[in-house]
Amino acid sequence: MTTLWILAAEGATDTAPPNPVIPVMNELFWAAIFFFALWAMMKFVLLPPIVGAMEKRAATIQSGKDAADAATAALGEARRDHAAALAAARAEAGTIIGAARAAADERRAVLQAEADAEIAEMRRSAQAEIEQARAEALTGMRSDVASLAVGAASVVLGADIDAAAQQNVIDQALSAN
Repeated sequence: MTTLWILAAEGATDTAPPNPVIPVMNELFWAAIFFFALWAMMKFVLLPPIVGAMEKRAATIQSGKDAADAATAALGEARRDHAAALAAARAEAGTIIGAARAAADERRAVLQAEADAEIAEMRRSAQAEIEQARAEALTGMRSDVASLAVGAASVVLGADIDAAAQQNVIDQALSAN
């Protein structure tokens, strides 16, 4: 066995085996053909749909961005319009409230004047009623007071006093109060 190995080793020195790292010429030729065929297929068949899809996606993204920018601008404009309308409504509400307050103050002043006039009339009426009641009371009491005064004077003086003759003095005394 050792001899076979030695014989094999001797035969190996006569012919050197090929180097697996260095390619053979026919392998270089076929590798170049397949490389250029694969390159052509990638460039002209497979790559255009990928590039088209990427461009379509980029266009879709850009249109989305443009739509978002337009929506943002429309939102800003709507906000400005809303703020202007709100300010106008507040100003109008202030005007309406001011007019309502003025009308309410005017109505209150009219009602106050009417109430004051009614109160003054009620006072005058009450005063007139009081004066009338007082006059009636004095008239009704004059005869009672006159007879009481004549009776008291008769008792004090010890003589009969004529009430009709003394009526003028009694009327002056009652009118003084």
